[in-house]
Amino acid sequence: MVPRTQRPHKVVVGTKYRGLMKYSLHRTGDGRWAHTWVRQSSIKTADMCLERLRTDIYDLAPRTETDATAFGTACHAVVEDALNAKINGVIEPLSALQGAFEYYWEEAETTVDQWHKYTPSDMIPMGHERLAMWHEEVYPNVNPISVEEDYNKVLFEDHERIVHMRGTIDMVEKDCLWDWKFPSRDYAKHKWEYERWDVQSIAYCWAMGIPNFKFGIVHPKGVSYIELERDESHTRWLREKVLALCQFVEKSQAGGPWPLGDNGWWCSEKWCPNWARCKGAT
Repeated sequence: MVPRTQRPHKVVVGTKYRGLMKYSLHRTGDGRWAHTWVRQSSIKTADMCLERLRTDIYDLAPRTETDATAFGTACHAVVEDALNAKINGVIEPLSALQGAFEYYWEEAETTVDQWHKYTPSDMIPMGHERLAMWHEEVYPNVNPISVEEDYNKVLFEDHERIVHMRGTIDMVEKDCLWDWKFPSRDYAKHKWEYERWDVQSIAYCWAMGIPNFKFGIVHPKGVSYIELERDESHTRWLREKVLALCQFVEKSQAGGPWPLGDNGWWCSEKWCPNWARCKGAT
């Protein structure tokens, strides 16, 4: 397996959307607001802290790359290559995946600003181990139609605004959409949270017209899955949620600060790049 040297629209490794638009707001020719949400995670960020959302979508805070996010992106790159090979009728051996990880991690390591969970010497052995789990349990049992599938659709529009949602789906099967996770712990036990509140799965299922969604979670102890079904009631919830957020952004725009969400683990020096100029400055 020869690792790709470039991806259209994306960097090879490092933060997936680094240097790209996360959100845009402008007026259309007929005077309506035009919103484009590129990352469903931005909507989740709004639930945690609106001020963090403001600094994120308007690029007001320094961008950071952690060891965990760089590791996950390098693993995603390998998985994408292996799945593309399978679409083309080639089943890659584990050694090819592990070699590709070494290639991608060499570049990914240069993007890391913060080492929270691991040390540099951890990464290659950990990547080999996780990809071995994925290769044994997942790779033989999936039937990809496409990988890194982009979408750009109108979620809703009215006389005041038009709202687009954009995103990229890790893998599409005939009857299921997939997203890969390579975390330090198994969070499949929190399935009930995803059933209630996960925006990503709702947006993807709405965009592709496929009601089934699955997280493939490759963690230190093995592979777990969170399987979700989404229908029109979830889409209505998403539209209402995004409408309220768009109305707030239209009123506030870049002027700040926006309301702080300082009542959870995310409001800390470790997890928020805006900490030093926000809560940490008080």
